[in-house]
Amino acid sequence: MRFQKLTRNLFLTLHVHNVHRQQRQLSKFLMRYQQFASHAYCEAAGPVSKMASQQEKAFCVFHSEVSRSVITVQRELRAWFRKDAPCWNNITRWYRQFMETGCLCKGKSPGRARVSDGNIERVHEAFLRSSRKSVARASREFDMPKITVWKVFYKRLCFKPYKMRLVQVLTPADKVKRRDFCEEMQLKNGGI
Repeated sequence: MRFQKLTRNLFLTLHVHNVHRQQRQLSKFLMRYQQFASHAYCEAAGPVSKMASQQEKAFCVFHSEVSRSVITVQRELRAWFRKDAPCWNNITRWYRQFMETGCLCKGKSPGRARVSDGNIERVHEAFLRSSRKSVARASREFDMPKITVWKVFYKRLCFKPYKMRLVQVLTPADKVKRRDFCEEMQLKNGGI
């Protein structure tokens, strides 16, 4: 009997401590959330992505802190906004981002790596030295991908390759033959 009472008191004490700790954590989180909501630069940015607005993201972050379940957050978002909920990995990413940075603004993406000016100069000089060099040979020479050499060649240097074509030279006798051929064709077609 005494053991049961002791166990029950211990459980209630632990339970009360856990509830107080959860309430403290929730109040801290709520303070951060309110600070986030008051940020002028977050409001000015408008919707961060095409899929979810800033308000929906904040809703997901807040409810994932409260419930600790992504599925529950998705259900609540569906009920509240009456639209499809975002994928679970987006919700967890938003939550992690908010906990790390305190903001849900989208950062600038690094973009594609640019070709250095030194490489552009090397390609330019190589093609000025020998204009008959192929793009494949230049890519092997500079240890660069073929497509990079090609883009430098076309887009940066504005070089356009051409192939030499052998064309027969027209003589005055050819002009007479052409005229005779045209007159003959007109007579065959009814003198058009």
